[in-house]
Amino acid sequence: MTAQISAYGRLVADPQTRTTANGKSMAMARLAVALPCHTAQNNEATYWLGIVAFGNQADTLAKHSKGDMISIAGNMQLNQWSGQDGVQKEQPQVIADSIISTRTSRPGSRKATSNPQQSGQTHSAAPGWEHYQQPPFDDEAGF
Repeated sequence: MTAQISAYGRLVADPQTRTTANGKSMAMARLAVALPCHTAQNNEATYWLGIVAFGNQADTLAKHSKGDMISIAGNMQLNQWSGQDGVQKEQPQVIADSIISTRTSRPGSRKATSNPQQSGQTHSAAPGWEHYQQPPFDDEAGF
């Protein structure tokens, strides 16, 4: 029996990439996931989750960098090893079946690739779009 998990969080470091012995792409990363916790400050605790991806999912993960928000889904497993001090250690990790970028693009953003008004094109936004110019959340904030 396997445990399926889906999680949404922020990469805490750039993914590390490798090639397996049979030539398949592999990527590893760590994800900071915010969990509700009534005893923690701000009622939120950070859970650190390892991610391992192979093939196309590894290529997708490798395109991201530290601080990016991603959503993952896959099989949960427990990675166990013996530390240099001889103490048995363990860390939960996900073998990713799905990795989805949660990057957003906003009209007028500095990260936009082109500005239709500068190129002579006219663009008419849908009525009410101005309410979405400043979202009520900050997806650029760090943990």
